[in-house]
Amino acid sequence: MGTAAATSAGFAVFAVRSSPPAFSVASACVSILAVSLAVRLIAWVATAGASFGREERLVAFVMLLAIGFGWLGTREWITERDFDYRAAQQKADLILALRELSARVNGFAGARDRAAPPHPRPATWQRDEDNFERFEAETAVEYERRFGAKVRLAHDLVGIRGVSDRDFETLYRHPANEFQIRVIAKKLDALATTLSRRR
Repeated sequence: MGTAAATSAGFAVFAVRSSPPAFSVASACVSILAVSLAVRLIAWVATAGASFGREERLVAFVMLLAIGFGWLGTREWITERDFDYRAAQQKADLILALRELSARVNGFAGARDRAAPPHPRPATWQRDEDNFERFEAETAVEYERRFGAKVRLAHDLVGIRGVSDRDFETLYRHPANEFQIRVIAKKLDALATTLSRRR
């Protein structure tokens, strides 16, 4: 019993401190430890219980309660650590996703800027203006196809964590041109920075 208890306690400590932590293993080890201690206590009461006085019976009862409450408390502690670890991991994944999405949106805006028609010239002003407006509309359509849903999902996930930005709120649904798309890319990165600074 002593070996089983010591081994399960050692494995529980190792499981919690490993990277990534194995909280389910730690929880199982704690259960094994509690069962081992309870069996040892019951065996002691079964073999020597006939000679127990009032104090020994009280000690046995208190030890049984201590084992039960210790098991419950330790499992609750492990569950809380597991929740904290998963929340931190989700936050880190979200920050990484925001930065990657920001870089991709920014790259898209840069590529569209390089492919843009020349700015209007006096001799062909109206035609150049029409071409530029058509190009901006195509940019907005292509942005929506490639990034619209992802940006809206990122907005919702960040909003759940209580982080927002006024300019991002104004533009994230349907940016109208390359400038607004660049603003969205910049704000995505800024939201990631804000999240990384929060505890």
